Amino acid sequence: MSSSSVYGEGDLVLSHFNPGIVAASYLASLCGCLLTIELLHRRGTALGNLRSWLETLGCATAMGLVGIWCMHFIGNRAIVLANGDSRMQLVYNSGYTTLSVFLPIIGLTLAFSAAEYPSKSKILHWCALICTGTFAGLSVVGMHYIGNFGISNYTLQYVPRFLAASIVIAVGDCLLVLILFYTLRERWISSWWKRLLCAALLAGGVSAMHFTASTKCQYYLRGYNGSGAIRARNTQVAVAGALSGLAGVTVIGVLFFTRHRRQILKTRSKKVMLACAMFDPDGRILVTTEGVLPAREITDKYQHRTFSEDFDTAHPVFQWIFRVTRYWPSVSDQIPHMKSHLAAHNADSDEDSKPVSSASSAQYDPETYSDYSIIFRERFCCAAATLAAAMNLPTERIGMLYDKIIDTGTLRVEEKSSKWSAAADDAMEVESGKSFKLFGRGQLMFLTKQLNSDDADRLLNAGYRFASVQQIGRNVAETMQIPLPALEHHITDLRKYVHNLAELEKPGTWLSFFGLIPRPNSKGFDVGVKKEDQDQLPDAQFLASEPEPWQAEFLQRMDGLRTRSAMAFLENRNNTDMLRDPRQQYFASTVLHAMTQLSQQVPADWYREARFCARPVFAHYGHSNRNRGAVTWLYSFCVIADMHTSLEACHGVARSPLTFFSARQRCYKGSPDHAILVRDIHQEFGPLLARRMVSGNKPPRDRSRRISLHRSKTPKKVPQALPSSTPHLSGSRRSSSLGHSDCTSVHELVDYPGKMGDVTVEERSGGSQIALEQQQQQQQQRENNVWGGILVNSETVIKSDSKSDYSLASKQLGLGVNVAVGTARQEDTFVDVLMEVTRTRFMPAKIGY
Repeated sequence: MSSSSVYGEGDLVLSHFNPGIVAASYLASLCGCLLTIELLHRRGTALGNLRSWLETLGCATAMGLVGIWCMHFIGNRAIVLANGDSRMQLVYNSGYTTLSVFLPIIGLTLAFSAAEYPSKSKILHWCALICTGTFAGLSVVGMHYIGNFGISNYTLQYVPRFLAASIVIAVGDCLLVLILFYTLRERWISSWWKRLLCAALLAGGVSAMHFTASTKCQYYLRGYNGSGAIRARNTQVAVAGALSGLAGVTVIGVLFFTRHRRQILKTRSKKVMLACAMFDPDGRILVTTEGVLPAREITDKYQHRTFSEDFDTAHPVFQWIFRVTRYWPSVSDQIPHMKSHLAAHNADSDEDSKPVSSASSAQYDPETYSDYSIIFRERFCCAAATLAAAMNLPTERIGMLYDKIIDTGTLRVEEKSSKWSAAADDAMEVESGKSFKLFGRGQLMFLTKQLNSDDADRLLNAGYRFASVQQIGRNVAETMQIPLPALEHHITDLRKYVHNLAELEKPGTWLSFFGLIPRPNSKGFDVGVKKEDQDQLPDAQFLASEPEPWQAEFLQRMDGLRTRSAMAFLENRNNTDMLRDPRQQYFASTVLHAMTQLSQQVPADWYREARFCARPVFAHYGHSNRNRGAVTWLYSFCVIADMHTSLEACHGVARSPLTFFSARQRCYKGSPDHAILVRDIHQEFGPLLARRMVSGNKPPRDRSRRISLHRSKTPKKVPQALPSSTPHLSGSRRSSSLGHSDCTSVHELVDYPGKMGDVTVEERSGGSQIALEQQQQQQQQRENNVWGGILVNSETVIKSDSKSDYSLASKQLGLGVNVAVGTARQEDTFVDVLMEVTRTRFMPAKIGY
């Protein structure tokens, strides 16, 4: 007997569930919920731009369309009526079916927007999360009953207690899961199984709500299905299945992409990389949604010219980068031109190698010029700009360079399964600046910054996260291929470093200790510095302000004394000051107490051999110091220690390259050396980048006259405080911004005041008519191309003392007017002064100079 002969219109039709289709409906909901959780995990947490709204809409679509709508129609297919007669199964009205698609998407968009609305109030934040769970639960309930209201061949009658239970299940489950996710997702950054569990709970709530509402539901027949209705019913299920399958494939694709990305990140551990280490006000570190630090590749490996050369903090290129990151305006405007130059360089990389010319040549010849240090510095600047763009930050706010280079890719295959036994050794190796087993390793430099609440919110809006090291440490250590304890050590040092940058203030007068340590192979000197603040010498304060004249005169009497003799003088053991007044006695005891504090910070043999320098010097500490006039007065004990000196017994002192320590003293806010740095960058990069730009435009030859850098046959050397303090650099000479060294000075690119054929340069006011003409030519060329010409300050005057402006050679070559440019030198820092004093008093006796 057929079902049609049993049931008539208005009769109650019996129903039951198909377990296989019930399981399939849950799987469909799981695909949609898992895709939603992954999208929420990888998006920003604040609204305010089109991208954020589109991401919110995408999350709502994945949840509403697949997680709820597809689950609903597949789940309703599990309801079998009249023993499976196709003419008596559920069919739907197209209008209500369409409405049931958009209803959950709209509701979930409101729900996710509420959760992502930025609020600094805890109460408002929790209210927003409650609204999120409530809106999401009501969206599930609304979609179910609107979809069932569209059933065209049955009238449904629900059991009230199951209807109420379904609402409670939907709202309660969404509240629990979404609040849990939004509260703890920073801890789930590297825990995919926790996100899977969250999606499973959310899909379970959607399915439980659906089948709870369908339990004991009564179906009263309104009419039989035609062939068109049966085909439409099958089409709806096919569409729902296809969408669920697409969501599942997307999730699998995301998992494979994540695995591929992890392999790429591991590969990068063998390269030279630049990463960001930014900390929010709570001390958490910025990471991507993959649970790793934001990073960009600089190059595969720094190309050394000699076997003995290392790219470390003593390298002039690193010191140049360090200074640039303290004053980003020096290069930020030129980064687009650097990108163009790199693109042209990469395009030419497949061509035959060309002969190398020095950067200090008379002319920058684009056919022969090649300098890897320039390419590396351009790559660094472009990598930093790319990182800043990804974070929606200007380059000037990307942060400052960390004062260490971290070796990455140090884990061997056999080490990966160990208990990180080599962690302490690696940490000590990095701390000491040693570099063993470099082959196969990568290097990582950090840009670091302390963020305020507004900056943290903007980065959250850009799709980043903040997490503690305990949450993401293992994931980051694995991608960097370093031991986890070593990573925790570096992150701790980074946090201290950025905190000191923001908080350092040192007014008053201090007694410091300047200890030089010769480096092997005549590579200059190291200097003993504070381990926690490596831009400072070991010191002890003895005055809260600058010294008064009588105090300075009193200290002058100690000049050149060893520490034992200085202590005897302060205690007046020799009775040299019979009439020392109480004011001087109190001051002497204060200085003596500072000496005692100082003796506890440095090795005993250093302290015993040191001599006092009574010449006061000035240090500028505190990068965030608004008062440029606030300086620290320093009186110092100086010594040159033995080359094999060990600082293991002094836990508060570390070694730092003297050149790097000197460069750090030029990086305070308001430093006049920033302007020197800008000039040096213009002189070194300008002609090269200008030719790259002009070569594409090919301007007329009559406008190609320029002021070129010209070098005499017997150039004058720049006086240096420390001729042997930096490694010797072969090949092209660098700009003075690359380090404080006689072989890394930009001043060797130009001649100092003096006679050069028919042309001289004088640094004084006034000038002849040719000076005005040269300035006009320089301004015209700057208008023709961005970089052209020579950057000179207002005090530099180009003057000709001869009526002949063209030499025979320059006329034949069409080079225009050749002049020499005089430029101001960098200011001497307290390091230069102390170095000169120490060299005078110790070098003849100790080193035989």
